Formats: sequence, C-alpha cells, structure tokens
Amino acid sequence: MTAPAAQGAVTLARAQARGVWRAAGSYLFAVLLLVALSWLTRPELPLLTSATQFVIAAGGLVVAALLAWVFPATAAAVAHDGAVAEPPAVATPPMSDTAQASIAVLPLENLSGTPEDALVAQGFSAEIVRALSGVPDLRVVPFMQSAAYAGRKLGDVARELNVRYVLTGSLQRSAGRLRVIAMLTDASTGQSAWSESYERGIDDLFEVQRELAEAIAIETGSRYLNIISDDLCRQPPQGLSAWSLTHKALTFWTVSYTREASADAISWLEQALELEPDNAMAHVLLGFVLNQRVVNSFAEDPVAENRRALAEVEAALRLAPRDATVMEYASLVWLNCGLRQKSLQTARRVVAIAPFNMIAWGYLGCGLAWGGSDAERAEGIAILHRLLKVAPNHPSFPFWHYFLSFAYTEGEDYAAAREHAQVSVDVHPGFCLGWVLLANALGMLGDIEGARRAIEQAQVHNPRFRTESFQRYLVAVSREIGDSVRKQTQGLVRAGLVPPLTEATAA
Repeated sequence: MTAPAAQGAVTLARAQARGVWRAAGSYLFAVLLLVALSWLTRPELPLLTSATQFVIAAGGLVVAALLAWVFPATAAAVAHDGAVAEPPAVATPPMSDTAQASIAVLPLENLSGTPEDALVAQGFSAEIVRALSGVPDLRVVPFMQSAAYAGRKLGDVARELNVRYVLTGSLQRSAGRLRVIAMLTDASTGQSAWSESYERGIDDLFEVQRELAEAIAIETGSRYLNIISDDLCRQPPQGLSAWSLTHKALTFWTVSYTREASADAISWLEQALELEPDNAMAHVLLGFVLNQRVVNSFAEDPVAENRRALAEVEAALRLAPRDATVMEYASLVWLNCGLRQKSLQTARRVVAIAPFNMIAWGYLGCGLAWGGSDAERAEGIAILHRLLKVAPNHPSFPFWHYFLSFAYTEGEDYAAAREHAQVSVDVHPGFCLGWVLLANALGMLGDIEGARRAIEQAQVHNPRFRTESFQRYLVAVSREIGDSVRKQTQGLVRAGLVPPLTEATAA
C-alpha cells in the first residue's frame, strides 16, 4: 500500500505533469488582469465584493483545472506505477532504401538573366537527369516532377520527393563562353557532398550541354557511391534491410579485401537472402564474393566455391535477366572462371544499356585486355585510361589501375605495368593481387629484390596467399586466354618466386 502522504505527492506530480498548475495560474492571472483593467476604466464599480462573484470566479478556477486534467496540455504521460514519465523524444524515421539511393535535380539558376538562357538552363537540367538515369542503382526523380520545386528549401524537396540527394547549380553565358556550377547536397545532413565548376566555349551548344551533363552525372555517381559506402561500413548489420545488407557486404569486401571481410560479406548476403529469397542482387554478389575468395586464395575448397559462385550468378540472372547491375557482376565472375567470351558479351550489353555504369566499363576493359588480340587490348587500355580521366573520384579507381597493369602485362610492357600496379597498391595497399602484378613487373625489369618485397607485402595482407596457387589458378582458367599465364608469371619465375610454367603444369 502507498502511504497517504506518498499518494498525495504522486497526485500532485500527476497534476503538474498534466499542466493543471499552469492552467490554474493562467486563469488566476487572467482574472486579476480583468479586475485591474475594470478598476482602471470604471473605478466606481464594485469588483469581487459579492458572494456570487466569488463563486463564479472560484468555479471558473475549478473548471480550468478539470479541463487541464482531462485534456493534458503536454505530451507527457503518467506511468502506471505512479511515476511521472518524461515526454517521449521525437524520433526521426529511418531513411528508406528508396530514398537512400535517390536524387532530385532542380533547375539550374539562370545567372545571365535573359529569357533565352532560362530555356538553356532548363535544357541543361533535363539533360543532367537523362545522364543520371544511366547511373546504376540510383533512382532519379523525373525532371518534370522535380522542376516544380525550384526555389524550395532542400530539406522540403528531399522529404516531399523521398530522396536523399539534391543537385542544384547555376548557368551563366557570356562572350561565347558557358559556365555551369553544380553542387550535390546530402539533404539528410544538409552538407555539400561535392561542388564543381565547368567552363566551355560554345561552338555547339547542344554538344556542350551533353558533354557537361555527362561529366556531372559521372562525378555525381562516383560521389554517391563513396557516400553510401562510408555510411554502410559504419552501420552494424543488425536490423538492416536486405538492400542495406547487400550493399554493405559489397562495400565492406571491396574496401577491406581480407579473408575475414569475405566471410562477413557472405554472412550478410545470406542474411539478405533470408529476408528476400528472390533478391537477385544478393544472389549475384554472393557469387561475386565467393569467386573473389578463390581468386585471392581465401577459399577452403576453390572448386566447390567457384561452383557455388556460378550457381548463384545463374540464379540471379533467372530472377533479373535484364538488370544491368546483376549482369555487370556476372560478367566479372565469368571472366575470373575462364569464360572470357561470355563475359565480354555481357559487359558490352551492360554498357550499351547503362552507359554511365563505370564499374561495368572497367570490367569490359579488363576482359578485352586479358588474352585478347592486339586490337582488343588497345580498346581495353583506351577504355581504362578514359575511366581514370573522367571519374578520378570513383571508388573503383585503384582497380582500374590494376586492370591497366594487367593489360600492359598482356602486351609485355612491364614498365607501364609496374607504374599502374604501384598506383593500385599505393591507393589500396590491402589489395593482394596488385602486389602480385607489381612483383611480376619488377621481376621482368630485373628488380629481383623489389619483386620479393612485393610478394612479402602481398602475404602480409593475405597470409594465405601463395604464388604457386596463383599460378595454378591462371592455368585452370587459361582455356580462352592464350599465352596469358606465361606473361602474368614470368617475372615471378625470374625472381625465383614460382617454378617454371612447365613444372607447374605437370604438377
């Protein structure tokens, strides 16, 4: 039982929580103010001198207190045990998957001030939307819908259009020159993700419009991937959606490149498939990570893991046969399993339907160079150099250098191969295969000690890595890559890091 004094204290606390005292105080203040004003204006009238007036005033006080008790003025609730509960904090709902990977483009501000340039600015904005629509896994609000939000606060734009990113900017034209400034804002934080100024001469306005729109789309896609990657790496997997688990797995693996990271990524992808068994992206990425375990010497049973990888890829394609991102990762798995022609056909299809899929372009460049003809290798090298030029902030940057090192090794230009392999490991020192390519190039250039140090670094980052296993892997997938095994390992042979190819083949 609660003591009467304690019960009285609880009742008083409840009354305070419900705003009874504030209501009573406000009522008394209003009555006294009314009396004072009446006395100032009509001092001859008697005020609150009769019993009736006192009853009416007191009754009003009781009514105000009762109304406050029945209809509390605050959101605070009284707990069942008699304790006064604090008002619940207003929680911000978690951002949906649709909003996380989405962007709205507002019309560029016309700084020139002429009606003609207002139309040019509208055209630029619409062209940017068109180009952004080619960025994989990014939802772009149609321009006719986002254009209506010109001049609105970015937070309101993001909330009403259910997007995370808003692209704004300005256009100015003078003396045959055109300047466009673009800025990407993360509306969830209000912070600028990036901004850039572009200036061109106007020989052909439509060509300049297309060129700048594509440049903005490529940079936006690169920055978007970096932001999503950073966010998901920080988030614990508990409670994440299938979409977030899938993208977290991909990000964590490509950033870390360790055996432990591959195991975590596989676990998260399997969790995503428990939530959504028909998630094609989760299936193809599971195949991708399993195959990467084989390539990087992490797999306990390489044959079984590659077999499972190919099965997951086929499952993904049955579920989403026309999905560009699914086909993109399928193409790399097939390439790493020795199915070069199938990989090339798929990668070419991806870049045809998603021209701003920079990752797929990189896989195409690598596939063209790996065991290809001189013309194919030249095409692959040109693609990879273009990627480095137009998307220097893309998270695939170190891997494009790795692909270029691989391509120059195929052409037996070991000086260029060394240069690009060095950049790859400088940017991503945990990428074991970059050290292997560097070692092979150094061995061919006569730097035997440098080659051995590079392999030591590969084994620091991946203690399970063995050069003999790498050589056997290349032999196992060599059906469609011609003389590639010799080119990719002869520097290692010269440095005494693997046996001559004939011995490895015989084994």
